[in-house]
Amino acid sequence: MPTKDVRLREDHHRFVQDEALSLSGLVQNGIDEVKSGDRDLPTETDRETKEYNLIRTSVSLTDEHDDFIASREFVFSVFVHQLIEERIEREQLLQRIQEGDI
Repeated sequence: MPTKDVRLREDHHRFVQDEALSLSGLVQNGIDEVKSGDRDLPTETDRETKEYNLIRTSVSLTDEHDDFIASREFVFSVFVHQLIEERIEREQLLQRIQEGDI
C-alpha cells in the first residue's frame, strides 16, 4: 500500500488524534468524492500555516487512489488541509446542535 507524506498543522494533527479519525480513511473518502464528482480538487497552492507548528505524518493509499493523485495536478497538503477543516466545522456544528445552540 503506497503512502504519501504530508505535513499537518499541529492543531489539525491534534484534532485527528483526539477524534480518533483515520487520516488515511478521510483522505481516501475525499478522493472517492472527487472521482464521483461530489468534490472538487483544490485550486489553491498554499494553506494557512503561519504561526502553526507542522507535524510530518503519512497517509496510506490504495494503488487506485495513488494513481489518481499522480494523474492530477493539485497540492496534496492543501487537499488534506481542506478535508480536516471541513471535518472540524462539521464536528463544531454537531456540537452546537447537541447543545441546543442551533
